[in-house]
Amino acid sequence: MTPIERLGRFPVLPILSQSDPKQALSTAEALLEGGLDVLEITLRTETAKESLQAVRKEFPNILLGAGSIQTPKQIKWAKDHEIDFVVSPGWNDENWECSRDIDIPLFPGVISPSELMHAIAQGCRTPKIFPIEPIGGIAYLKALLAPFSKEGLSCIPTGGIGMEMVAKYLRVGSTLTVGGSWITPFKLIESNDFKTITRLANSSLLLANQDQ
Repeated sequence: MTPIERLGRFPVLPILSQSDPKQALSTAEALLEGGLDVLEITLRTETAKESLQAVRKEFPNILLGAGSIQTPKQIKWAKDHEIDFVVSPGWNDENWECSRDIDIPLFPGVISPSELMHAIAQGCRTPKIFPIEPIGGIAYLKALLAPFSKEGLSCIPTGGIGMEMVAKYLRVGSTLTVGGSWITPFKLIESNDFKTITRLANSSLLLANQDQ
């Protein structure tokens, strides 16, 4: 099973933006106990790479992604350290070409029709739609994707999506999974409340079956 296929098995992609390696390990363990064996750690802090390496070593079977990727150098680092996929906040031709050259899935961020057209022309069918809530949420996503219904897109809407909105996003036909930091809020990590993270992870698995 490819990383993209594995990712599509989960309603939510948990995103971890702040943590040290110890906290990242505890978070990963809490997610696994809740039934989510997937995690994205963003490269927004000085300890992010160390956290990714720690999780990769301790939990070799977890589907692990590096987020906030901005350069080919970071993509190559992720590949060298056996990270399963990379996520970028925006589109960059060099990043896309690098990800294809070294064979690591990249979910690049797009938000406008022009960006999406360019991504499709480059062969991308798995864009991250970011930041979706600030720009219009569900209504905007549907309008953005409507002209591209025949392109076989599998999107990851991300940015400001709370638990209460996940089911609605999942019902947009082109959604692969929904990115969310609500499963891994730093206030819970900081207070060592990993039991709550486990409960949130477990409850997230039910969201695909919720009614609108």
